[in-house]
Amino acid sequence: MISGTQKWLKKHLIDSQILNDYKKSLKEYTSVLILYTLLTFILTYPVVFKICNYIPGGGDAFQWIRILWYTPVAIFNPGLTNLTHDYLIFYPDGIPASPFQSAFNQILSYVLSSIIEIHVVYTILWLFSFIFGAYGTYLLVRYLTGDRTSSFIAGIVFAFSPYHFVHSLGHFGANSIEWIPFCALYLMKMFKEGGVRNSFFAGIFFILVAMSDLQYMMFMGIFVMLLFVYEIYVFLITEKRGYIETLKRIFYKYALFGFVSFIGIIPLALENILTATSSDNFLKLNPSETVTYSADLLSFFLPSVLHPVFGNIMTDIYNNFSGNTSENTMFIGYTVILLSLFAAYRLKGNKYVKFWLIAALSFSIISLGPLLHVNGKTSFTEFNTTVPLPYLALYYLIPFLDNCRTSGRFFVIASLSFAVLLGYGASELLKSNRINKKATVIVITGLIIFEYLAVPVSLSPVDEPSFYKEISQDKGNYALLEIPATKDYVAGSTIIYYQTIHGKSVIGNWAARYPSTARNFELNTPVVRELTYLQSTDDILDQDIDQVGTSILNYYNISYIVLHTNYMNDTEIDFAEKLIQMNLNAERKTYEKDSLIVYHVKKEPLKSFMVLKDGWNSLETLNLEPARWISNNATILVYSNSSRNATLNFNALSFQRPRTLEVYNGKTLQDRQTISTELSRLSVPISLKEGENLILLHVPEGADIPSNIPELKNEDSRELSIEVQNVRLTDSS
Repeated sequence: MISGTQKWLKKHLIDSQILNDYKKSLKEYTSVLILYTLLTFILTYPVVFKICNYIPGGGDAFQWIRILWYTPVAIFNPGLTNLTHDYLIFYPDGIPASPFQSAFNQILSYVLSSIIEIHVVYTILWLFSFIFGAYGTYLLVRYLTGDRTSSFIAGIVFAFSPYHFVHSLGHFGANSIEWIPFCALYLMKMFKEGGVRNSFFAGIFFILVAMSDLQYMMFMGIFVMLLFVYEIYVFLITEKRGYIETLKRIFYKYALFGFVSFIGIIPLALENILTATSSDNFLKLNPSETVTYSADLLSFFLPSVLHPVFGNIMTDIYNNFSGNTSENTMFIGYTVILLSLFAAYRLKGNKYVKFWLIAALSFSIISLGPLLHVNGKTSFTEFNTTVPLPYLALYYLIPFLDNCRTSGRFFVIASLSFAVLLGYGASELLKSNRINKKATVIVITGLIIFEYLAVPVSLSPVDEPSFYKEISQDKGNYALLEIPATKDYVAGSTIIYYQTIHGKSVIGNWAARYPSTARNFELNTPVVRELTYLQSTDDILDQDIDQVGTSILNYYNISYIVLHTNYMNDTEIDFAEKLIQMNLNAERKTYEKDSLIVYHVKKEPLKSFMVLKDGWNSLETLNLEPARWISNNATILVYSNSSRNATLNFNALSFQRPRTLEVYNGKTLQDRQTISTELSRLSVPISLKEGENLILLHVPEGADIPSNIPELKNEDSRELSIEVQNVRLTDSS
């Protein structure tokens, strides 16, 4: 019989052992985190040393800074804009917005930006992806192999891979890889141990993956399906009895994982799901873009263009590939490939190694897209033969995958899989008594780091022109017309950063995805169109821009025209300045420094003018005159400075057959006329009220699609009813 003293002593010894184990684990994991942090600072040099005035990368990076800034603005300024519709760009109509493009980063940036500048927050989160991407991989491989050294090397492979580096220079969502290994860790625990706890935490980390990048949620979902199928396969070939009970256990743990994930993901992805299932799914791009942005087979074996030694040589080869460099960087390194093959050979009976090998190969193949690319070519031999790949089937089988045009990014899961395989291979190699372990570790780590080198990391300066600081103090709401923010993508993606300083609405600019109608305001609005695209363009509205240009800008509350001269040539600057000075009542150069020339648009009593609104097809020529087709409805905004009777005069012809044209002012029918297939001049009396009048051109018979008419042999898929030109508004006598 055990005495009370013996019981106390036994419990005390157990508690002491637990405490000692906890201290050892804490010391180990803290040391690993510190080492990965130091390694991040070194391998991303000089990012951390210039964190106050520069950001890593450029271009899209500035758009991401703006996204991080926009989230709290949308939440706390509901009268100005909102989470699901962004009115601060593509002013005045705005564009639909995905509220949670990278929710984890958006939430953290809001918390941090109260004490740190937003561009510094961006860089901190950028560095975080490297540190915790490595740390999560360490935990995963440590769990699978029990080997700390090989696990540390595996963390380097995943976090500092060329794939991660190229996307880190602008694709902030794709850069946020840090939660993928944590999710994989608990999925493997779920696989090996089962248990409610592991399923729950796998679901939590899956939500965090989705909160980093919704594309990665899709990729991780396919990873889970692969693991589910593999676990059933392993069970069927190894178990001899208890099929029903075991299958139930497998199903239940994945069902719990799915339930937890679903609860967290729906709020994040709901807006995207609604858009993807709508008739106007602007998230789905042309399928040809999926082919364009697929990985090239050669890219698996070529170092990154960022490599300080091989980069220039690689650039010439990468230029042959379709798409861009970011979507074509799949190099995992020869050291990693050799050790992965070594693991597959030495541990060929290990079911976990087999799974990671299947995952590495599967996601590498998927990243190649729907058709095989080799050195930029997708068709081979004299017969132009194409080689279809598994992604082609997945594109049609997996919901919403057709919205993910960058199939090359599937490689992120392959990258993790190769890191795990390297962990197994290095662990096996270090067990040998015939090698010097320290020297072997140094050689392996050194080779991997050399193959992955991307220093110095490209940086972009973050400047804050005093003009933007000045108008940020102005509490009034008005818009800026910034040139050439729409015409030049590089300019626009950088210029949008300034909105985080001034907070005003801007005309046009850029977004990752937007509806086809988003640029209608820029394309259809006189003066705005000419300034946006820096060219004189006659349109179907016949009015004197010299007289009404300032009124149009005043009507839309456009207060400043900003020329970014560092993105414009002398001819463009000269064109813009002449247009502003000759046609607009603008103060000359209220600000001229920091590569900016700023004009302030003076306020004046509004004169009558016309602006094309909705329903107009793009500008074309008919009998050497500008013309536009409509479908069954099109609108013209007529601003009148007084109540009056007027006449709307225009030329028109009907497509294929005569049609009726009804002209409304608001809901009031003004006139009804028959339009023939021959061009003719029409005069429509309309009664205008003072202020805004929305003139509707309505065709009751509807429109025809030329491509649906066999005898036309035309591929035009537009809906056409009436073509209009030379629209003029005159006072009735």
